[in-house]
Amino acid sequence: MKWLAILVLLATPLRAADIPQTLEGGWVYAWGDEFEGSKLNTKKWKHELGVIRNRDAVQTYTRDCVKVRGGKLLLISKAKETRNSNYNPAKNHWTHQLKTMPYASGSVTTRDVKHFECPGRLEIRAKIPRAKGVWPALWTMHVNQYGWPANGEIDVLEHISQEPDRCYSIFRWGRNGGNQEQKVIRTTDIPGYHKDFHTYVLEWDEEIMRILIDDREVGRVRIAEANYPDGNNPLRTPCYLIMNTAIDGWAEAPDAAQYPVQFEIDYVRYYTKADKAAEAPEPVRTEKKRRKKKK
Repeated sequence: MKWLAILVLLATPLRAADIPQTLEGGWVYAWGDEFEGSKLNTKKWKHELGVIRNRDAVQTYTRDCVKVRGGKLLLISKAKETRNSNYNPAKNHWTHQLKTMPYASGSVTTRDVKHFECPGRLEIRAKIPRAKGVWPALWTMHVNQYGWPANGEIDVLEHISQEPDRCYSIFRWGRNGGNQEQKVIRTTDIPGYHKDFHTYVLEWDEEIMRILIDDREVGRVRIAEANYPDGNNPLRTPCYLIMNTAIDGWAEAPDAAQYPVQFEIDYVRYYTKADKAAEAPEPVRTEKKRRKKKK
């Protein structure tokens, strides 16, 4: 029994101990999740539930489509008629008018739980699903007085099934602080994209914001490009992370026979600079504002 206990201990991955505490460039580990255990850590994440955005998508988000297994977060997408938990015909907004959706999927966010400040480096290792209609994404929204798109949104990874070997990385804000979207789009072609895990990084300071995939820079913007006439800049404000899989919408029409599928996230790690590492600001509660999109 003693030897059995030792073997079990040796076979158990001590993943937290393997997290690099510092990275080249002066980055210091400040927060993260290796998805150990058997359920979502609600001190780090919130479920997104129901029909919440994107008129053309056909999923409703549910708790049972979010699983933690084998050291990974699984965002599962199913071809199953599912009740919209936000259904309320007494409310006028379209997200409340839809009683059911033909697909269920998973979405989690750090909104109001953990917000990330400048300078920052978000690193995510993930494997996209493969099926007609999938639209997985890793993206951030900024917390400020503006509504979308002027509040700022960074799509580190957006993938649409009809372009199976392509990753979209998109920097978004409002043109002159208004409702007209300003965006900088970069694409990365990865042969056999869905077959392997890839590492995505969003890194920013007061001057530059850039995205890397597998240690290669694929896009950047100068923060000053998002300066607004009122003197503010949304990309200089804190942001939160969203990880989800939408169905249909920007992607092609789904084929129910190809489901279920899962978007796998191995880890999420946040680094900052040494002088910021000891700071742990409380998240600023964000008001729910009507937005035109998205995943």
